[in-house]
Amino acid sequence: MSFLHPHFNAISSLLNSKTMSFYSFMLRRYNRKYEQIKCFASFLGMMLPVIVFIVLMRHRLSFAFHGLLLLAGWCTWTFFEYVLHRFWMHDKNSGLKMAEYHQHHHSHPTERVITNAHRMLMVAVVGALGMIAIYVANYFTFFVGFCCGIEGYFLLHEMIHLRTGQRVFKKLVRYHIYHHCKYPNTCYGVSVTWWDVLFKTVPAAPMLTQRIIDFYFKGNAKEREAGFMDHAITRDEVVIKTENCNGDCSTCSTSVKN
Repeated sequence: MSFLHPHFNAISSLLNSKTMSFYSFMLRRYNRKYEQIKCFASFLGMMLPVIVFIVLMRHRLSFAFHGLLLLAGWCTWTFFEYVLHRFWMHDKNSGLKMAEYHQHHHSHPTERVITNAHRMLMVAVVGALGMIAIYVANYFTFFVGFCCGIEGYFLLHEMIHLRTGQRVFKKLVRYHIYHHCKYPNTCYGVSVTWWDVLFKTVPAAPMLTQRIIDFYFKGNAKEREAGFMDHAITRDEVVIKTENCNGDCSTCSTSVKN
């Protein structure tokens, strides 16, 4: 019967491998749920005092009340944007169309589905909602702020995929290049970067190469000729460019010192 031992060993190894893979998959799912709950708990802990303060302002300072509501709505969107991007768009096992579209966007960063007509329509809708908020003069202003955040997200996402956007949004562009081309599990914020800083999803030792930056901006030939690459980094950074780089940008080891 000794001739059966190699077969039993092979079957045992296979079962152990599949069992470990299953446990590893379940552990990742659990960790994602736990991290998501932790993010929401942190957000609610920060927002509850703000909401109480806004409620107290309603009958004292009307202008401050609506201004704070608008700002709170916008901040709430930036948080939801972060959570959707981190936990939903990057969940390959979810089967969601959102995740499929986002994977395509990572492979084709210069292809955008949202057109200028869509953006103008959203601006019109937000303007109409703003007029309603002025008329009703209540907590509806919070919803308008949330919608302003959505519209701002689509406008910013377009801008940070253009080299010219680097003149105004240097840090946002840099973080988005990290996310797209080198560190897909970091830098989920598009409108703001503070949620990445708070929840520690910023790369510890970021590295970029000229090839990676060119891939991110490919398709924008006119802007490439204008030579705006320097605006992708801040003044206190040093970029070491490589002259000879292979086709796989993920293997490049050129560093960016912050």
